[in-house]
This record gives sequence, structure tokens and C-alpha cells, in this order.
Amino acid sequence: MSGAVTLTGTTPTEAVLAPFRAQAGRALMLGHVHPDADVLGTLLALGQALEARGWSVTYGGPHPAPAALVFLPGVERYQRLHTLDGRFDVAVLTDCPNPQRTEGLIDQARRAAATVVNIDHHPDNRRYGDVNWIDVSAAATGEMVYELLVGLGAPLTPPIATNLFTALHTDTGSFRYSNVTPRTFRTAAALVDAGAAPAFVSEWLYERRAPDALRWLGEALARVEVSDDGRLAWLALPSGSVPEKFIESEELVNYPRSVATVRVACLFRESLGQVKVSLRGKGDVDVQRIAARFGGGGHRNAAGCTIAGPLAEATRVVLAAVRAALAGTPEAPEAGGSAR
Repeated sequence: MSGAVTLTGTTPTEAVLAPFRAQAGRALMLGHVHPDADVLGTLLALGQALEARGWSVTYGGPHPAPAALVFLPGVERYQRLHTLDGRFDVAVLTDCPNPQRTEGLIDQARRAAATVVNIDHHPDNRRYGDVNWIDVSAAATGEMVYELLVGLGAPLTPPIATNLFTALHTDTGSFRYSNVTPRTFRTAAALVDAGAAPAFVSEWLYERRAPDALRWLGEALARVEVSDDGRLAWLALPSGSVPEKFIESEELVNYPRSVATVRVACLFRESLGQVKVSLRGKGDVDVQRIAARFGGGGHRNAAGCTIAGPLAEATRVVLAAVRAALAGTPEAPEAGGSAR
């Protein structure tokens, strides 16, 4: 990509701001497969800020927004895209390190848009935009989009603040992950000042389960296995074992991760001849490096990949890679004990 610009750092430079300071035109907010609150919240917030400045904005990606995120302001405008209609002045992707996760829409965007802007905090981002702003120190891409809006002088309306707060909340595991910094909380405070309601967001994310969700949760958790040494736990879900809609509404991998002695947790989801793998760590093992071996990526403590083939084989090869990575790390403290 000739002339592409890659920037790092916590503050957006003029190269990042320039595409949005131009005369109002058409913008595409392009999401990745199975969009989550991280990507939807940031795309909706930025798109709404541009609309307030007179832009015409299209929101969408290869898959529709999940029903669990119906509360996000403006999410009803996010559509499933098969092709792109007409020309765009700018196309934006957020929290999307790998352009292949757009299922080919990135190629259409490159042809249709004058400028492709890639905003992300993943260390393994592929730098596929005309403008790439990659801040690996950010706990969430929501922090970056907040700084972008501040740099543009865009008013933070309650809908924008709610979208960004939700993105920040989910991308940090409810502010529990090790990459959370004072900057994260300063951003969250500014968004609450602007109209985001933490109780409202938390209720929608965690207290809106369907009546049968607890039964399905029990079915899933009955499949959790823990290694003999207690450092590895995994959950393998055969196709059809629990409803896909339920899986999308729960962070199931966090349940095996919550075991005190566990250093790496894995979730394996079988569907249509492939297995989606989610990996979570507690700092001792870089799970992003494990995911990268299978064509995936992410962060040191949260990563994923997709493996073609049956569930049993995918589970075997990934667990072998995790065990090999764990072999060189110290034993975890006993439950209830303390590290020396």
C-alpha cells in the first residue's frame, strides 16, 4: 500500500485527524465478523460524531449486531453488508487487527474509499489502512476513539458517551484486566460526565439473561475440564450442544479462567466444520503467541483463532501448545494462598 502512514502513541496526530476534518462527505464504519461491543461502540460513537458535523454515515459489516447489544444507541442502523454502495470519502475500522475478519469487505472498501483508517490497540495489527493509528498502551480502542473525538472538538453527547463507555467496559473485562491504567478510568469518568450511565450499561450486559439461559449455562459449565496440575482449564462445546445465541451472549471462557490456580483458559466452539478458539491468560503465558501459531491473534492475556477440522483435533493441538508454553512458567500459588 503505497503512501500508507502508521502512527503510534496516545494522542492522535494531524495525519489521523485530517480525514475527519475534511469537508463533510460519506463515511463507512466497517465492522469485523461477529461484532462485539468493542467494535460496535467505537464505530457508532465515531459515526454519530461525524453525523453531527454533517457527514452521511453507513454502518455495517459481514455479520449483524447481536441481539444482546440492542441497547447501544444507533445500533439499529448497523447492517449486514454484502457489497458496498457507491464511493466513500473515508472508511474506518476499529479494534480489527486482521483485515481478513471483514470477509472480503476490506477489499471493496479500498476500492470505494479515498482513505481507509485503521484504529486499534492490538500489538499484532496488520497495518492495512492508508492511515494506521496503533496504540498498544491503550487498554481499549474506546480510549483511542475518545481521544480522537477530543482532538476533533466533537461534543460528547449521551448516546456517544454510552457507546464509548460500553466499548471501554467490555474491552477491559469490566475494568478487571491487567492492561487497565489511570488513563482508562479518566476516560470512563469523562464519559460518565457526558451522560453514560454505568448501572444502565451493566444491567444490559449482565442482568438481561433469557429465562432458559441458566439452564444452558449449567449445560456448558458441566463440560469444563481442569488439568491435573490445575494450571490449564478448558471448555469444549460440540456443534449444537448449546444455542449459538446463548454463546454469543456469554463470555464463557471467563468461567474456567476464574479458577484460582488456572493460568490459561480455553474455549473451543465447533460450528460448520471449524472450531473457534478463545484463549485467556493471567500474565504468565503470552496467549497471543499461541493464537498466532494457528493464524489468529489478540493480546498477551486475551487472544483467539479459528481452526478448520473436528473439535477433538483442534482441542488436542491447542492444548498441547498451551501445555508447552506453561512448561517454562512457575507454578501458581495454591487457592487462598499468596505468591512468594
